[in-house]
Amino acid sequence: MIVPTPTSAPRRTGSFVLTEDVTVRVTGQARTAAALLREHVFRQTGYLLAESPDGMLMVSHDPAMRGLGPEGYALLVSNDAVMLRAGTQAGLRHGVQSFRQLMTRDGAVRAADVRDSPAFAWRGVSSPLLPPAEMRGVIDRLAAYKLNVLHVFPDGDPDHLRELVEYGRDHGVTVVPELSPATVELLDLFPSRWVHIGDAKLGARFAGLLERHGRLPVRWHDGSTDVLGPHGLLVEGDDGLRAVATAGWVGGLRTTSAVAPAW
Repeated sequence: MIVPTPTSAPRRTGSFVLTEDVTVRVTGQARTAAALLREHVFRQTGYLLAESPDGMLMVSHDPAMRGLGPEGYALLVSNDAVMLRAGTQAGLRHGVQSFRQLMTRDGAVRAADVRDSPAFAWRGVSSPLLPPAEMRGVIDRLAAYKLNVLHVFPDGDPDHLRELVEYGRDHGVTVVPELSPATVELLDLFPSRWVHIGDAKLGARFAGLLERHGRLPVRWHDGSTDVLGPHGLLVEGDDGLRAVATAGWVGGLRTTSAVAPAW
């Protein structure tokens, strides 16, 4: 079962069987995604898959797939081969997560024909700042559900925050700070184009500063503007993460919170 439910995934029968002889074919700029896929296979089966130009498990960065959107991907699994294609790194990462969810405990990958992309650009979760190892685990969990935003209050060690931002970037999760005019000096720690302002009003001076830095202020959705995407809380657990992921992917805002542009 793929979570969240894909945009299109007609039922197929059969499976692709992973063995130590399976090799991976990498085309285009897909090496990072291929390494992630191989890591998941190793954790599940113990097989360290080699790379080969004629591998039956293909991971491809294909510009022709950009029509699926900035996070879209296509994943085809048959009895004889696996083909993962996307036009962006984000799409490839999501495809790898779907591949991971299709793997069974006995080393098979359930047959699938998936074409998938999210309904919302923002699929976020708020978390308190935890010790670095725990925050890395949080980002791993978000990536597994194809969530792409981690909202934090930047009141920790700047070095810790930089490491968090970098780890999030490497795993497709944007760390978005909640800032105010009193904490705006922390802006440079966060390359995110989004800056959360909570429930505060956006003053002209603060708005001008954010605009000069190319940032888009966002706030909690109050029903008066278009929704940027759904939002949840880490403390709501895996059920909460799945709810936000589903709302963000298929377009049904079933969560209690959402985010909207502040101007």
